[in-house]
Amino acid sequence: MILLKRFWLFSIWLIIIFYLSFTPLTNWPQPTIFQKLYIDKVVHVFMYSMLSFLLLRSLFRQQGKQALRYSAAVSSVLVCAGIGIAIEFLQPVLTMYRRFEWLDMVANAAGALLGWFLFKWCILKGWLGMKSERTEVVT
Repeated sequence: MILLKRFWLFSIWLIIIFYLSFTPLTNWPQPTIFQKLYIDKVVHVFMYSMLSFLLLRSLFRQQGKQALRYSAAVSSVLVCAGIGIAIEFLQPVLTMYRRFEWLDMVANAAGALLGWFLFKWCILKGWLGMKSERTEVVT
């Protein structure tokens, strides 16, 4: 139960990503609008940056607000990027209305990395309960 207590936000966000990745989007604007503005890629970066941030936040709280180890942070980013890559490969296999896109995978991985930088920034600002004076943070 402790595990669910610490990782509930991450779990909910992951379920939202799975839902949005595998459901048909019939009421969304035509793809030509998305392609011209690259809004789709911005959404991917946002979703996976939040996923990575929430996983790092959960690990941080689980460790009693001690500095995260570098390997734990890198593993978190790789797990989040790996989820995004796996979803891209599974979309055309499990659905008939979604297709594989390389740029989506790049946006997912970039978002996971951005989540790490966002987490580091929040730690430095002291917003997650850790003081910023000479504190070892994830580098």
